[in-house]
Parts: sequence; structure tokens; C-alpha cells
Amino acid sequence: MPSALNSLSVTLSMGSQPIQKAVAERLQRDGRLRRILAFPAGVEILDPTGAEGLELVRSYRRYRVINRLMWAAWRRLPGSWRAWNMPIVLSTAYADRLASRWVPPCAIFHGWTGNCLACIKRARQFGALVMIEQATAHPNDWQEAVLEECERFGVRPTECRAILPVPLMRRMEREFEQADAIIVPSQIACKSFERAGYADRTIVAHGGVDHHFFTPPSRPVPRDPFRVCYAGRVELLKGIPYLLQAWNQLALAKAELVLIGEVAFEMRSLIAQWALPNVRLAGFLSPIELAKVYRDSHLLVFPSVNEGLARVLFEAMSCGLPVVATELSGAVDCITEGIEGAVVAARSVPALAVAILWHYNNPESSAAMGTAARLKIERQFTLSHYVDRVTGIYRAAVDKSLAAGG
Repeated sequence: MPSALNSLSVTLSMGSQPIQKAVAERLQRDGRLRRILAFPAGVEILDPTGAEGLELVRSYRRYRVINRLMWAAWRRLPGSWRAWNMPIVLSTAYADRLASRWVPPCAIFHGWTGNCLACIKRARQFGALVMIEQATAHPNDWQEAVLEECERFGVRPTECRAILPVPLMRRMEREFEQADAIIVPSQIACKSFERAGYADRTIVAHGGVDHHFFTPPSRPVPRDPFRVCYAGRVELLKGIPYLLQAWNQLALAKAELVLIGEVAFEMRSLIAQWALPNVRLAGFLSPIELAKVYRDSHLLVFPSVNEGLARVLFEAMSCGLPVVATELSGAVDCITEGIEGAVVAARSVPALAVAILWHYNNPESSAAMGTAARLKIERQFTLSHYVDRVTGIYRAAVDKSLAAGG
């Protein structure tokens, strides 16, 4: 109902992801943004001032200081390596408590998992509908996948940075229990929440990418060398060991594998074991640098064993790259086999090797897939598409509430 949508007011809890900013911008233009609770590096409270401006109402600078001190103190404690990311539990709870003081009366509270439990309680006092957005599969599936990879490669779970602290998992579960809707990015993530008992409230909203920023190269990329790139955290859960083994087996001439992202501690020995001289560790890159690597490459390979729907798939496709990704990466939702790339079995070194070799041996067909990938983004996965999907969820929630007499 248009009248219900026009009267809708939304308080948005957000970090620094472009898709979150896009939602805020649309809500503000439409006059429906009530307040932003921002957690990019600290805790900031922002109110809209007209159709475009934002006013900083409060910034908790002490949060940043306390957070740094807490991490520094934790790392100095004997045995802290056994639970290196435990401070995340404390820092998110503290940030949530600070932000909850600023939740205003609104029709919808839209939060992101892990840092909005207190905010939900406050929003409920005003009768708001609660939306929780989760970028990955359910935490139970995530944790199970991490533990399986640790066992496969002889890594102690305490040394794996992808492991979730149990208190954080419990906190997230409480958020899910209190949400009216749980927004997830892919069908595979949706199925994980269905298994956890949330089938009646889980909704898929595919993400999007800034296709004006991530653009294809202005001219064809020289084929020498054949460059394959990966972007994301270089860690066990992303399937990097399988990619390294496949690359090692292929031993392609005039080829380069570029791994973009911070290298996790548990990966160092595995990289030393399997990485050939033509494997380049690029480390963390700025968005501008990342887009340049995409444009200088011929293929993105994303071998993750547990994902929601990785943003890097959209970024690479938007830059005109074909993609090889696993069925556990969420790629099924955005890649049609043989059109924009290939979806292969997770944890399969042979499947990765075969797919990479095909693109190596078929440059013209591979380039055509990259063109199709860009077109797919333009038609279905821009930021505007994502915002339309989310605001559609808002509309449906309000309509359902009104129909029920809420």
C-alpha cells in the first residue's frame, strides 16, 4: 500500500559496506530515514538533514580508545592465543549498548547481526518491526565448516581466526530469535537458516555492487601472462588450500595467481608448502587498487567452502571477469553455468583445476563470459537493485503488520 510505504520510518544500523550506504541514501531521499547508528570504526549517531545531508549527533570517541586498549591488553595475556578474537564479543556488546540509547521511535529497525541485541530491545519498546541482516550462512553452519577445514589441514581451531567465539554465537542466536525478518544474501544462506528453524522469517535479498566504480577495462587485457585472481581473506574457510593445490598441479606456463587479502596465521605453512613462484600475495588493497587488479586479470576464482554470497563475485563480474566459484559460495544465485563462468564442487582440487584450465585454453570464450558477467550485473545486481529488494521487504513487512492489525 503506497500510503503505508510513504509513512514508513526506518532506523538503520550499519557499518561501512557500500550496500548499506546505498540503502541509507535511498531512505533519506525518500524522506523515510529516521536515524543512522553507524559502526564503521567506532560508534556514531547521525540524523538526516533534508534530502542529502547528515548531521553527526554523537560520536563515542572513547569507544575507539577502549577498544584498542582492550585488544592490546588481551594479546598480552598468557594463553590469549587460544581465543584470539574473544574481544569481539566485548566490543560488539559495548558498541550495541551505546547505540541502543539512540534508537528513536520508528516503524522499522534494520540491524546487522552481532551488534544490535540491545538496540532490538529498545526498538521493540516503540513497537518497531525488526529486520536483521546476515551476510553469511547461519553461524552454526559457519562454525561447522571452520572445524571441518581445521581437521582436514591439521590446524588447531584456536589458531584459526575464522572460528566464532561461542558467546558471540549465542548473542547472534538471540538476535535471530527476536527478529521479525532475517535478510540473507543467497539461497544457500537461506537453507542454512531453514535448518536452524527460521524458515518462516528468512528472506533472500541478493546484494549489489557499484557498477559505476567497478568497470571493465577500456581495452582487452594482454594474454601474457594469464592472470587468475582471488579476493577476500586468505584463510582456510575461503578454500585457499584447494586453490593452491590446483594451481600447483596445473603448473601453467606464462600464468600468475594473485591472492588479494590479509593472510591469516594458519595459512602461512600451507602457503609455504604449496605456493609456486608464480603465486603473488598482494595483501590488503584499497578499492581503487582492487578494481585495477580485476581489470588486469582474466579470471576470478573463489573456492570458498562457506559463504553467504561473496561481494567479490559481483565486483569481479562488474569488471568484466568470468568467475569460477564453488556451489557453497552463493555463486549459484548469480552465475549461470557456461554463461558467466562455472560453479564447481567445493573442496575439489580436480574440479578447480579443470575449470581454470578451460579458461586458460579458451581465451575468446572466456572473454565472452566476462562480457556476459558484466551484463548480468547491469541487469540484476547493481546497488539500486539491492536497495529495491530491501525496500520491497520493508513494504511487505508493513503491509503484513497492517493486515494483522499491528
